[in-house]
Amino acid sequence: MRKQLVYGAASVMIAVAAVTSFSGCSSPPDTAGASATPAPTMGMDASWAEGYNNLADLKAHSAIAVQGSFTRVIAQSSIKTIPITDFEFTVDKVLNDPGHLVTAGAKLTVRQTGGTVDGVLHQTTDDPLFKISENAVLFLKQPEPGLFYVVGGPTGRFEIVNGKVSPAARDGAKFAGSPADFAAAVKNS
Repeated sequence: MRKQLVYGAASVMIAVAAVTSFSGCSSPPDTAGASATPAPTMGMDASWAEGYNNLADLKAHSAIAVQGSFTRVIAQSSIKTIPITDFEFTVDKVLNDPGHLVTAGAKLTVRQTGGTVDGVLHQTTDDPLFKISENAVLFLKQPEPGLFYVVGGPTGRFEIVNGKVSPAARDGAKFAGSPADFAAAVKNS
């Protein structure tokens, strides 16, 4: 029994050390009035309960798929000791919405694990915090009215840079093409 307690305590200490290890420095998410000085960053490791490597599965397991951009940070808080950030995402185009939850122009609250605590940016290593003005396609679930989260962590997130859509996760659905091509691929999946 004592041996199990020692091993259990050691496992907890290793897990805490892994979550709180520093992964370098970068800028915090863009917020109104934020300092231009980069904040130290603390990387958090996550094991995603769901991960998707094709558009058909993403579409089947999400409530909506939308294209748009992040316009502001609404709030930062924590659930127990895990920081979270709520972002405003403005929908430019609805790619999939079988339940008719949103329309183009809608402003959604998208919650993501991570945030700034005591001047230190905490974010998951493979799913960095969204940036204000970032253009993206997101596959979302709605756990409660007015609140969304990305399905499958980074595998439900696609970046739009220079007119090209690409997956945020290396092990996510493979795609490289225009937003119009991506919308067609989602529709046909």
